[in-house]
Amino acid sequence: MVSVPRLYNRFYDAMQAKINELTGMKRTLVDWGVAKKLQLLQTKAQTTHAVYDRLVFNKFKEVLGGRVRIMITGSAPIAPEVLEFLKIAFCCQILEGYGQTECGAPASITWIKDPTCGHVGGPYKCLDIKLVDVPDMNYTSEDKDEHGRPAPRGEVCYKGYNNFKGYFRQPEQTKECIDEEGWVHTGDIGIFLPNGALKIIDRKKNIFKLA
Repeated sequence: MVSVPRLYNRFYDAMQAKINELTGMKRTLVDWGVAKKLQLLQTKAQTTHAVYDRLVFNKFKEVLGGRVRIMITGSAPIAPEVLEFLKIAFCCQILEGYGQTECGAPASITWIKDPTCGHVGGPYKCLDIKLVDVPDMNYTSEDKDEHGRPAPRGEVCYKGYNNFKGYFRQPEQTKECIDEEGWVHTGDIGIFLPNGALKIIDRKKNIFKLA
């Protein structure tokens, strides 16, 4: 199943409303199940549990027909807490992708066995991604995190077989977006995390947009 955060957020809100209606032992059982499955998800990337799925989460799973094996979200950021809950509620992995109209589907996507959320994974296998310094916004390849470890930041650029060739009959705008080496400049600011995943953190203010 492929969808967007707007729909996934509606699922999340509806499920949370149902949970908040519960009281007594039923609510306690759900809270235990959520806590246990979140622990398994965050440590082992595991989305199933033999006991709690049968008692609690199969009801959520059946909302989608009960046979969904994997889900994908894209087009906009999704809150990590929403993504984590939906993974354990639907009992399957949900991958988060990043891309633009200027590339064929994803530029990057999360790994199915990655237990963390809040990033868009590594480069899709048909392209490369690099970060270009944006000194006027204080984003550079020399940046470090709060622990003093390298944390390069900059404008996300990608190049690969799924790049677009250019804007139709608009050569000047194409030159603004694609440089001489074929890199597409996205206008998004990203950071590479220690595990190699890309996280989108900001946007350039003067990014070109078609009317």
